[in-house]
Amino acid sequence: ADKVINVPIAKHHGLAKLTMAMKNWMGIMGGSRGAIHQRLDESLVDLATFMKPTLTILDAVRILVANGPQGGSLSDVKKLDTVIVGTDQVAVDSYGATLFGMKGSDLGYVRIAHQLGKGNMDLTKLNIKRLKV
Repeated sequence: ADKVINVPIAKHHGLAKLTMAMKNWMGIMGGSRGAIHQRLDESLVDLATFMKPTLTILDAVRILVANGPQGGSLSDVKKLDTVIVGTDQVAVDSYGATLFGMKGSDLGYVRIAHQLGKGNMDLTKLNIKRLKV
């Protein structure tokens, strides 16, 4: 493909803490994915280095805040009516983390990707535009 658009759904994840843009790339893997969990943060950065989306659209209309990735009950879901769009998947994940009361640096894969220059997790250095529709 000439262009790839990543459209993850924001949700809690027991091992990675959150599933958003970078974690969503696990969906492209075939076969047994068990080995990737041994060094999950580093493996997610490897996947995100290989997959360079033109655009990332993080669906946070409803987010799973606990018991992810499958969820336990409707009480684990919070309605935010929010969509985050960007060209930097590290920045999208960093901003997405704030929806869960976290910072991008709280996520190992976001922190490592930022340190390796794969994207920017520093929200103070981003041009964030908030639109109400």
